Amino acid sequence: MQERKTGVSKLHGEVSRELFGEVWPNIAANESPITYVTNGIHTCSWLASNLKELYNKYLTSPTNPYWQDKIYLDETWKRIKNIPNKELWDAHLDRKDKLIELIKENTTNRLRRAGVSYEEIREIVGSLSSKDLIIGFARRFATYKRATLIFNDLERITQILNDKEHPVRLVFAGKAHPADKEGQDLIKYIHEISMKPQFRGKIFLLENYNIAMSRYLVSGVDVWLNNPRRPMEASGTSGQKASVNGVINFSVLDGWWAEGYDEYNGWSIGTNDEYSSYNEQDIADSDSIYKTLENKIIPIFFNRPSEKEPSEEWMEIMKQSIITTGGKYSTARMLVDYTEKLYMPLINLYNNNFSELEKAIGYSSWKKHLITNWDNILIEQEKNPENIKIDAGQSIDVKCKVTLPNLRKRDIRVEVYCGRISDDGRVEEVKVVPMELEKEEQEYNRYTYKAKVALSSGGNYGYTFRVMPTHEMLLDSENLNLVKWITN
Repeated sequence: MQERKTGVSKLHGEVSRELFGEVWPNIAANESPITYVTNGIHTCSWLASNLKELYNKYLTSPTNPYWQDKIYLDETWKRIKNIPNKELWDAHLDRKDKLIELIKENTTNRLRRAGVSYEEIREIVGSLSSKDLIIGFARRFATYKRATLIFNDLERITQILNDKEHPVRLVFAGKAHPADKEGQDLIKYIHEISMKPQFRGKIFLLENYNIAMSRYLVSGVDVWLNNPRRPMEASGTSGQKASVNGVINFSVLDGWWAEGYDEYNGWSIGTNDEYSSYNEQDIADSDSIYKTLENKIIPIFFNRPSEKEPSEEWMEIMKQSIITTGGKYSTARMLVDYTEKLYMPLINLYNNNFSELEKAIGYSSWKKHLITNWDNILIEQEKNPENIKIDAGQSIDVKCKVTLPNLRKRDIRVEVYCGRISDDGRVEEVKVVPMELEKEEQEYNRYTYKAKVALSSGGNYGYTFRVMPTHEMLLDSENLNLVKWITN
């Protein structure tokens, strides 16, 4: 039986191909037969009730009276533009007020049990207001998610959180695994930070995190903070829950956000660079957090006509966030992808071929015969140019001869494997170009193949030839791990 393998985001698919490359040792790791389907959320389960009413009013159309039936279509979400800014902002403020009530109650109960006086508690929760810029971080306290990254430079974050003209508040929630001492220590550290004099009333740590609390957080904060250690986040869905509720993502380009971010629908943290150490990466990413807060997020949020009216630019980003993520990161779209990319090809393959015992036996015999004779395939170089330096837009014509003892030409496909050779010897911009049969020498079972390789960028290029198996009943030829490369 054949199968398909997937990652749960585009980047996760890329990382998985590298991680499991040794399973298919005869091909490059990035060619491993692992695709991806990005995770999505059940939209209507996570959408706040008042926003659902607003979407019911503005996302419907004469041809689409029930927008929920077409959640996965981008066209459905483009109608977010029809919502007046004030109505969308008022709906957000309603959710924000409810979250603030929850924060105050949760914080009061926790601190009271810890022996903090009512006077101190009132001082801590008393200034929290819907006029503040509230940034939320809520998820498992696994160490790779770096919950405390924003505190990497305490002096810098102290300045940010103590600007009276631009009040910013941080809200944390989540749980660590009972056996994860390091994760538990992160929670303890955030509590200790929140009780320091300069951070009192500016950092809130909520206890008893659960789905009910999560609903308030993903719809009530203004910004959703996510800073995992790239590329360790497989997908993540909390940011998807936030964005559909109009909460804007501020995240490392990892997991789903690596493909969801478009420069206009939120903010990114850090770059895609590789670092020599975790400490170097933490310094770079935390610096990115501070700079983006200081130069973009805070100025945009507070550039507003009044405390009850939103910034025009903020509303543009909010709407762009909902439009670009609402459909793409729903379970409806996810199921369409799984059906079209994975389930149907497998179902069709079975119905057309493996449902008949005779065909299945024939395929098994073909595979055994192929494996037995594969090593005897011979690939010979024709009179081709050596590795060459060419200009962008040029192409090269190449040929090779393939001898197939005891195999038929329909059992194989011949390819050119070409790439640009960088100054440090790495092969980049790899192209795999199928070759076409030019000439047959049947008495020798020898075949000449040719191809024209077009190159989009200039530089030093190298190429080689290979043979791969092919059969109408073979879904991914890479899974047979039969690859014959030219050896001379």
